[in-house]
Amino acid sequence: MASSVTQKILAIILFLFLGIFACKHNGNYDFPTPSKTNNTNNNSNPINSNLYDSICFDEQILPVLVSNCAKSGCHNDTDRQAGVVLISYESLMATISSQLLMQCIQDSGQMGMPRTVKLNALQVSLIQNWINQGMKKGIDCEGPCDTSNVTFSGIIRPIIQNSCLGCHTNSTTLLTDYSHIKALVTNGKLLCSINYSGACQPMPQGGVKLPPCKLKQFKIWVDAGAPNN
Repeated sequence: MASSVTQKILAIILFLFLGIFACKHNGNYDFPTPSKTNNTNNNSNPINSNLYDSICFDEQILPVLVSNCAKSGCHNDTDRQAGVVLISYESLMATISSQLLMQCIQDSGQMGMPRTVKLNALQVSLIQNWINQGMKKGIDCEGPCDTSNVTFSGIIRPIIQNSCLGCHTNSTTLLTDYSHIKALVTNGKLLCSINYSGACQPMPQGGVKLPPCKLKQFKIWVDAGAPNN
């Protein structure tokens, strides 16, 4: 009986002895520390790394609205149709809600806006994305100015489409295709108008002057011979 008790005591001592060494960790084991935690968002980009909004109102949204919606008899500061004025960030925010704005530009019927030429899918998507981002005014949203790959299809035509076609689709000065635009390059009126120089009518009419980057891109394209590329 004493021998059995002694054996049990020895077994307990051996168990405790092995347990102590089993729990002792290797001094080289790398435990997580606060400095090694992953301080990133769900997109694997550092938090707050994007200092600017991705869509600029003045550079991207306003030209579309002024060219297509703020023409004579419509949503300019003089006519103020339905009390809506679309000539600036402040006037838009004060006179129309995001829901009503999207309803108007997406309506394909007679109640849709603009009444003449409807906005294309890319323009509608741009405005919707701007609304989804919180309808911010934005700063330097378009990033560095691309002056190395200025093509008619990739740079020049989209600018004209957003800033000019609202007026120059059914006017005496058409900008609906390359031949019309090239003619204005040849007679010098294109650069004269968009740079607000000489005796030319400043364009976009009733809108804001194109930003320096876009003016530079037009000059690069014109200096290259205004190719249809």
